[in-house]
Amino acid sequence: MTDKMTIEPDMIDNNNDNRQQQLEQWLQQVFTDKAFNLESLPGDASARRYHRIQLSEVNESENTRYIVMDSADEQDAMRQFINVAKLMSPAINVPTLVAQNLEKGFLVLQDFGATEFAHLLTDAAPAQINDYYQLAMQTLVALQTVPVETAKSGHQLPDYDTALLDREMNLFSEWFIPYIGVDLNETVWENLKTALINAILLQPQVVVHRDYHSRNLMQDQADTLRLGVIDFQDAVIGSYTYDLVSLVRDAYVEWPESQVSTWINDFWQLQQQNSLSTADTASQLENDVNVMGVQRHLKVLGIFIRLSERDGKDRYLADIPKVMRDLIIELNWLAEQGSDDIALAVRPFNQWLQETVLPAYQDKFTSLSLS
Repeated sequence: MTDKMTIEPDMIDNNNDNRQQQLEQWLQQVFTDKAFNLESLPGDASARRYHRIQLSEVNESENTRYIVMDSADEQDAMRQFINVAKLMSPAINVPTLVAQNLEKGFLVLQDFGATEFAHLLTDAAPAQINDYYQLAMQTLVALQTVPVETAKSGHQLPDYDTALLDREMNLFSEWFIPYIGVDLNETVWENLKTALINAILLQPQVVVHRDYHSRNLMQDQADTLRLGVIDFQDAVIGSYTYDLVSLVRDAYVEWPESQVSTWINDFWQLQQQNSLSTADTASQLENDVNVMGVQRHLKVLGIFIRLSERDGKDRYLADIPKVMRDLIIELNWLAEQGSDDIALAVRPFNQWLQETVLPAYQDKFTSLSLS
């Protein structure tokens, strides 16, 4: 047992000040003899910090804005960001790397602008919304054309294997279940995980972004007809449905299930047009999407609780009801229309969820909304 060091608030402030000074000194070397303004951007779910740098007194032909990534404690993630960017850049629009200092954990990147995919959807007409999703799906299809062998041998992307799929789902049992105060039914839980993993590993394998949703797609300010793709450093080789689930059942944007099914069918046709490995029918793709969706949404429920409980990022609690609704939709679909193996595992889990988990969850989140 070791003594715990008490970290005073002024120590944190001093560390931040020192870090800021290091960053500004390095940027002065990158942008020699150019004045600039550095604006800190709101944080995300990671430990990385982002800034926007605006150059002044430059030629009209020069770019004046860039994104600065500060990854002091995540140099490995930064290296992987650079590695994956090189893999994806021939296929999709990822930020151009302008300057780097891996030892200190600084990157300067192309700035796509401030308009997220989610912003484009606000107050847009239905036809325009559909056009945006078609563009996002076309971009995803382009990503899936990246050869898996190249990703493995040339860029060492890991497999989305049994261990990783299981570890992610255990975020639900380790964080969400204790948070709402119920006991885990170990038997139905293990049976569900086994059936899901077995089915997922049989799905066609592609390069998976792993967080392909409305906050990680940007309207490129230099070419508004293209989407810029960010936050891809956790890419793996995995199921052809994972990124589609992230897009059409986004934790932050909600659409009617009829619309989701239409987009799944559209994606199946896009895959066929681009000669990609896919399901024999759109119905089979929807089955695979729902299988993958259960895995993803169990994980996300656990992550959002962990972000609140461990990291103090309570804002993600507001997104949990949408994730829970998606999970229930997927479980009900699989219980009624899934393959025999999946349905046999889903039905007992679904019963436990309805009888034990949902009442406790509703009580917990009702009390949170009233506090």
